[in-house]
This record gives sequence, structure tokens and C-alpha cells, in this order.
Amino acid sequence: MNIEQTKKLREYLHSFITSQRAERIRTVLQHRTRHITFALENIYQGHNASAVLRSCEINGIQDVHIIENSNTFKPTNDIALGSSKWLTLHRHSKEKENTLSCINHLKSRGYTIVSTTPHKNDVTLEQLPLEKPVALLFGTELSGLSDTAIQHSDQYVQIPMYGFTESYNISVSAAICAYSLMQRLRKSDIPWTLSENEIIELETEWYRRSIKSSKLLEEKFWKEEAREK
Repeated sequence: MNIEQTKKLREYLHSFITSQRAERIRTVLQHRTRHITFALENIYQGHNASAVLRSCEINGIQDVHIIENSNTFKPTNDIALGSSKWLTLHRHSKEKENTLSCINHLKSRGYTIVSTTPHKNDVTLEQLPLEKPVALLFGTELSGLSDTAIQHSDQYVQIPMYGFTESYNISVSAAICAYSLMQRLRKSDIPWTLSENEIIELETEWYRRSIKSSKLLEEKFWKEEAREK
């Protein structure tokens, strides 16, 4: 479906939702970004997975990449509170080495790969360059990121800790990163917002998700379009 077809479908679906809902969707989309994305490697605890998705959605990070090697990603709905409904989730589970496949995919799209782990060349969240799009990698609850993830990263970021505990819980770490980096982006001159075409595409998808019978309505729309041709 090209962008002109998407626009037509969006206008058609628009008539089936309230003006308040449409306005809310448009407002939220103005604060969404793909300049920052998160990639979660082998996360297996549902409550942690769900909390990460919730933090991304609340802070305006649209894309989350799910790397499934030995663990399956299973969010818990009562913690995610429906946040996955408004995110674009990319699952990487079909290759022999899904971590490397995800990293290569992100690099091909211009992302700087950033491991969230202490490293001799690490920087703080305040020091991390944001001029180019960045993809933050988060590892498993017990063992952290894999060697593959660390070796193929371009940069490393760490959150300072001042107590006896060795690390933050992954969901807390992700929340801190999402909030801190998005605050920096919003205060910067970096062009971080979605393009108009990206907004139109997501707007159409969110209309679908806001209408109970959207599948039937869409089938009707395409039939009418075909008859007109």
C-alpha cells in the first residue's frame, strides 16, 4: 500500500472514531521518535519486558526491537497497560544468530549501536552523542548483554551507581535511559520527530486499533475502491 492509498484509508477510518480520539492520536504522534530505538536481547521475565515497553511508549520511543535467542519475549498485560498496542515491535527470531542479525539491520538504517553496560570506553547518558540515530541494547536480567552484542557495539553507556548493589534492574535502567535521552532530544535542535508520511502510516494503524470492526470496514473500503476503478 503506497502513501496515497494509506491517506485514503486513513480518511475513511477517520469517520468511525470520535474527533477527540483522532485529536489525541495526532497529538501523541507529534511527540514520537525513531531517532532513538531500544533493542532487548533475550529478555525472559514478563514483568520486566512489559515495564520496558511501557517506558518506551510513555517517553515517545516508537520502535522496540526484540531479540529472541534462547528466550521468548512475553510481556505481561497488566504491567504493560496496553502500551504494546501503540508501539512498533520488530522481532528478530528466525536467524541462527539473532543478535548479530538485529545489529546489522539497525546499522544498515544508520543507527549507532550502544551497549548499556560498563566498559572501559563507556560514557554517561549525558555524554552520549545524539546527532545520529542511536539504538540502545539491553541484556538479560542475570547475565546482561552477550559477547556478540558488546563486540559489535559502536559505543557503551553506563548509569552511575553509588551503592553496594552491582546494577539496576533492566526495567529501571530502560526507564532512566528513555527519560534522560528523550529529554535531551526535546531540548536539542536535532530533527528527531517523525516525518509526515510516518505520521500518516502510524495514524492509520492506530485508527485500525481504535475501531473494533476495523478489519471488516477496511475490506469494505477496498472493495469500494476496486469498483470505482
